[in-house]
Amino acid sequence: MSHHKKCRKSAAMPLSLAAEHARVFEAAVEAGRRAGRKAAKRKLKRAARHGGTKLSKALRKAVLRDAQKAGGRAAYAAATKAVRKAGSRLAVPRERYQATDAIGAPVASGPARGPAPESTQRMSGSQIVMEVLRVERPSRSMLRIVAGGEGFDDFESNGAADQHVKLHFANPALGLLPPYDMRALRKSLRREDLPVSRSYTIRRHDPVARELSIDFFIHEPAGPAAAWAADAKPGDLLVLSKPKGKFRPDPKAEQHLYVGDESAIPAISAALEMLPRTAAGQVFLQVEGAEDEQEFDLPLNVQLTWLHRDGEPAATSTLLLDALRGLPAPHGRVEFLALGERSSVRDIRKLVSHWDIEQRRIEVSSYWTARHTKRTWREVPAGVPGIESR
Repeated sequence: MSHHKKCRKSAAMPLSLAAEHARVFEAAVEAGRRAGRKAAKRKLKRAARHGGTKLSKALRKAVLRDAQKAGGRAAYAAATKAVRKAGSRLAVPRERYQATDAIGAPVASGPARGPAPESTQRMSGSQIVMEVLRVERPSRSMLRIVAGGEGFDDFESNGAADQHVKLHFANPALGLLPPYDMRALRKSLRREDLPVSRSYTIRRHDPVARELSIDFFIHEPAGPAAAWAADAKPGDLLVLSKPKGKFRPDPKAEQHLYVGDESAIPAISAALEMLPRTAAGQVFLQVEGAEDEQEFDLPLNVQLTWLHRDGEPAATSTLLLDALRGLPAPHGRVEFLALGERSSVRDIRKLVSHWDIEQRRIEVSSYWTARHTKRTWREVPAGVPGIESR
């Protein structure tokens, strides 16, 4: 779901190598500029032959100039990636993988607690390291981790209600310090000991208070994410990626119909807070019981209905589907959002596809799959960090 750049320390680059890299970059950018312009001219000619609108001379010139710039940027990015990849193989000494203070290397037999060293607290890669400020409990089954600190400045919200990030978790028995250099760790750790990533929705991004809130659904058996959240305390480190997401509520919609299970609560609650106070609609949320309900700041004309499973497995529950079947078929400018377990939202998608609403206003997304086996960390004997010699 995410494609992360790997942050790594590089050995000092010889001047001759740096000069050679500069020449490679110059050649790559120039080739990219030529290729971009050539491709654009070919497209324009093809469009003209097939009856497309003929551009004015000024507009044609602007299009070709933009294509030339885009080609140069693409070539520069490709050259950067290639040089970094080559540098990691050729210029980085293997000894750094065994250094006790290297990024992501084992330093102790316990979990990473307390503020990270200044050199690892922030990094200009795909991983952002924040500090846990406090832990809240919005409901019986949900924990809210509120993070911030110096790493908050590295996080750029994209403004979407469903913006989500990859959270990175390491076996606490290995005592790895984030951010994690996965390239190095793949050479020094067993596969089952490598850090794992899980996708989580941002509940709230508060740039004034400099706080980022993420809700964790606590369940059994607990995977790495739920286990980490259950033991989290102020001062622990939270490692996350840059956010993705695209859903932004339509303020002009006549009705908003949102449905989901526990995994959908952060995104749906964020969407509700983004709606105008006069918005109208209905929300159906499926949880285990009354103690799992939460308080929301609802628009004046939005009705919230909690559906209780009362012991029924979340993966097989049809409460959401049944609730939608009981509604009069919506029509007109209706915005529909469904988030949750894969098979559940698939059935919901089939149902709403027959409603008289625009398909582009239907947003359905799978947040989890019941078939996936929960991963647990293996126990590592004291003093054995799990490193293999290779």
